[in-house]
Amino acid sequence: MGDLHLNDGNLHFLVVFWVHLEPGVLHGILVLVLISTSYAVVGVCLIQFVAPSCGGSGIPENKAFLNGAQMPGLYSDLDGPSETFLRDGHRTCWVRAGTNILANAAGFPVGREGPMVTIGSNLAYLLCEKVLQPYVREWAPGHGSRVCPALLVDEQRLAHATRISCTVGGACAIAVIFNAPFGGLLYMFEEVTAVSWYEELTFRVFVSTMFCSLLSYGLCWLMGSDITEFVIYAETPQIKKWAWGDVPIFVALAALVGVLTSLHTRAMWRFAALRQSSRERWRRLQPWPEGESGLEYVPFNCPEGQYNPIASLLVATSHSRGSVKLLFSGTNGGEIHASSSFLAFLTYTSLNIGLAGLPVPGGAFTATMLMGGLFGRSVGAFCHTLQVTGSPSGVYAVVGSAAMLCGFKQMTLASVLIVVECVNDLSLAPIVMLGVAVSMAVNWSMNERGHDEEVIHRRALPYLEPEAPHRFDALAALDLCSPCCPLLPEAPLAQVLSALEEEAHYFPVKEPDGPCLGIASRAAVKSLLPSSSQAEHVQLDSELVEELLPIHRVMDPTPFTVVEDMPAPRLYSLFAKAGERAACVTSIRGDFRGLISRERLIALTR
Repeated sequence: MGDLHLNDGNLHFLVVFWVHLEPGVLHGILVLVLISTSYAVVGVCLIQFVAPSCGGSGIPENKAFLNGAQMPGLYSDLDGPSETFLRDGHRTCWVRAGTNILANAAGFPVGREGPMVTIGSNLAYLLCEKVLQPYVREWAPGHGSRVCPALLVDEQRLAHATRISCTVGGACAIAVIFNAPFGGLLYMFEEVTAVSWYEELTFRVFVSTMFCSLLSYGLCWLMGSDITEFVIYAETPQIKKWAWGDVPIFVALAALVGVLTSLHTRAMWRFAALRQSSRERWRRLQPWPEGESGLEYVPFNCPEGQYNPIASLLVATSHSRGSVKLLFSGTNGGEIHASSSFLAFLTYTSLNIGLAGLPVPGGAFTATMLMGGLFGRSVGAFCHTLQVTGSPSGVYAVVGSAAMLCGFKQMTLASVLIVVECVNDLSLAPIVMLGVAVSMAVNWSMNERGHDEEVIHRRALPYLEPEAPHRFDALAALDLCSPCCPLLPEAPLAQVLSALEEEAHYFPVKEPDGPCLGIASRAAVKSLLPSSSQAEHVQLDSELVEELLPIHRVMDPTPFTVVEDMPAPRLYSLFAKAGERAACVTSIRGDFRGLISRERLIALTR
């Protein structure tokens, strides 16, 4: 088997291996369950009691934030003072990072890529906010003897800068995880969509992913290691040639994987909806000796010199590099049989679906890659048994992996580039693109949305779709207005408190019979409240109730204004593509008719 060292695996796996050798297999399994359970309990407790927003990958919430939504509690509390929401942002970042490690150490069938993208965005958010604070904040003097000065924040400038930073941070995470700087750029482009992709983002993401890759190489060099130890592809010589006669099989494989990924995604939605407080922990891990092809296999309960192919695929799960390397290899034909790959596919897929809905920071990026690779490898090995193909089974695993990933995420370019960069073989790009195209066509016919988009829809996250619904064709701007509470330019405190009891995010500022003078955001209005009335339900003395708050000091005096007869689809594009958050609706003579907010449009589209 060879000597074992600490870097051969996680510490608790070495402990289990020692117990397996001395007392026996049953004792080893019990020790593994105990250790994995303790990791899982610690991680779940951190999420439940310290940072509840850290459950799940965070990708749907991050996607909604990058779309332009306000997401208090994701990276910070936008309504709180700076000291508070910086502390909250740090807490969510470190809890997500720690629980991501615990979830993978516990052996959950999840990937670390989703949480890592969110962690990268979180770190970028905190850094940008820290640097930008002096430039977006200023104090407005108080008005009256009982009203404190207000801290004003240029919310639009801050939101624009932090969203750019979060996009860059997420791209850097993908670039480092897969050693794929171009893949990181394309992944975030498809995640953000062209509608929310700012012009300056392309160059900034390009430079940032380049520096991250160089930094990753440099750190590996300082540690005396190599980047190939942390990515999927193997350094050994590979045989991944394919023939034209295999193309029909690739097409059939991609179509079948398209059906499987649609069913898998639906099963995850259903299981997450039904789950309330279940817990899943299934793991069996051992160290890895050398196989005949030079790759690492697991001798789970085997005599010395032999290995267990199913354990080799399931033990080094998607958060490790071993399983996918075995599947993608072009030199280990015959070492992993079709039945072994298919049984591992059924087992891992069941566990992955059963994990849906648990409050653990796990993603499904490499999990779906592994499932597609398992199924593709089984098809390739089966075709070899029937002698209908001459291509290595690893090529089928590559095609199946990309087809499964693109169906789950409903991404094309990013899926192709990441998988091709992982196997380090551009000659596979044509057949990978073919598989992705067929899988996407099948998936679109079965699922209207990808997994993340469906999660956004089911959780009612504030995400504005790029295109207006067809029912908007018969509507005008006036039909989209929401009930609003106008505030006077200098409004009594009682009126302000009454308006804040509503769920409105923006308030028009106007005289009783005059035009709209501006728009004030909820956060700006709350910043004017005296310290004794920060809570909206308090008893105030009569003198304080009559205090006039200078709403005109914190309003936007140049609001976006549209005429009441403007077609709704045209107005919708201004919010979806220009990033507007609120607009005044007036008559053709300039009379105020109502207010349209981004939140109102999101509610109407659903």
